[in-house]
Amino acid sequence: MLLLSSDFSARLQSRISESTITDKPTPPQGPMDVTNLEKDSATISWRPPLDDGGVELTKYLIEKYEMSSMTWTKIAEVEPLVTTYSVQSLQMSDEYLFRVYAQNSIGKSEPLESKNVSLKASFKVPSPPRAPLEVSGMSATSFTISWQASASDGGSSIIEYIVEMKESNRRVFKKLGATKGAVTNFAVNYLEKDQGYNFKITARNAVGLSEPFLPEDTITAGARITTPSPPRNLEISDTTTKSATITWDAPENTGGTELTGYIIEKKYEYMPNWERAATLEPSVHKFTFENLREKTKYVFRVMAENSVGVSNPAVTRTLDLFTYATVPSPPTAPLEIRTIGPNAIVIEWGIPESDGGSPLLGYNIAIRDTRKTMWMEVGRVAVPTQKFTIRDLQEDHEYLIRVFARNEIGLSDPLDSDEPFRVLPSTDADAEEFKEVTDREPTSYSTETTTSWLRDNSMDADIHSYSRGKLLQKNEYFFKIWCFAEDLFK
Repeated sequence: MLLLSSDFSARLQSRISESTITDKPTPPQGPMDVTNLEKDSATISWRPPLDDGGVELTKYLIEKYEMSSMTWTKIAEVEPLVTTYSVQSLQMSDEYLFRVYAQNSIGKSEPLESKNVSLKASFKVPSPPRAPLEVSGMSATSFTISWQASASDGGSSIIEYIVEMKESNRRVFKKLGATKGAVTNFAVNYLEKDQGYNFKITARNAVGLSEPFLPEDTITAGARITTPSPPRNLEISDTTTKSATITWDAPENTGGTELTGYIIEKKYEYMPNWERAATLEPSVHKFTFENLREKTKYVFRVMAENSVGVSNPAVTRTLDLFTYATVPSPPTAPLEIRTIGPNAIVIEWGIPESDGGSPLLGYNIAIRDTRKTMWMEVGRVAVPTQKFTIRDLQEDHEYLIRVFARNEIGLSDPLDSDEPFRVLPSTDADAEEFKEVTDREPTSYSTETTTSWLRDNSMDADIHSYSRGKLLQKNEYFFKIWCFAEDLFK
């Protein structure tokens, strides 16, 4: 038998108590909450484990179990401070279990599991489509029916409205087709003239079918004049930052009488109310909205009108004006430079290939003496001018020239001269040509030091700061300030 001294036993006990025992963590604390149920997603949440195993947690592992496939699938790993996760791409028709593991450097815990989750149980079928059933675009063999949307979509967006029809003297309905999304009108074609028809309309969401809407009205093809069917092929054909042009085709049916015109309306995407923009003759199939607000989203619609009334609208997609305009492309080469007189040149260029989606306003011209580092803006011209005269250049100096295109967004990249242009000594003939050209073309600028300053602004005397925008990139600028005091020396 081995006997230990009391001193050795005390020291051994001390060593054991000072040592640290590490292990994998205990499971995350439950119960697991499943919230924010949507038609294709759910949010799960949990609490950290009571014991991290003596080592910091490194992550949580999340898995899901699909009842249909009877398999567990890893869906995510999250940081140890995260205790909530939104699970996406779920199916309304399936049922799920979720589980979460805590993990440290030693290993992972036992899982925390959720209860059985069914997305379908959280939603309902839509309520039935609603009266009245209205008719438009009547002809001898066709018309368009419309109805009011379901009062409730059951918590899941309506996928389609299913339209069925029967002849009034028959019992059985036959499916005609379905609308897309929340569209509540349907064109019915290839009918028999003077034959009566009845309809049944059902809404469908991800859960299932609503009760049917069964209007009592019997509609007879070609029996009456109605409002027209909607205009066709409505499109946004052209845009700038402040305007948009729409085009459309005539409605398929005029309702049995001649069209009297089109009504054009617009609205901000986020506003419920429409604003009338114009009423046009029936021969016009194009309209341009002017003075729209930049960086704003719009929706447009067009309705056909006859002596009975107004059709259902044709509606455009949402238009975001901000996404359609940029600075122009550079003016097109070549940048032509011609001597026209003593120490003077005229430059010419081509229009940009693209205006950037916003009308061109003009061009900015800059020049640099190769002996200096500063580019100097020497002038601006408005469209459609594509030439500019520069005077008082210094003999035997070489100059670089660049031209920028300008729209309301800003300046394009420059069109640069291919190589420096040397100013040669002038002759008497040059002077005569210069006088003739400058008399004919007053757009010019002098590079002489005494006239190279451009007045930029005038301000009140109590203002002590000034901001100058739209400067040329990577260029040098000089500014001077002078005080105008009319009565200072009186």
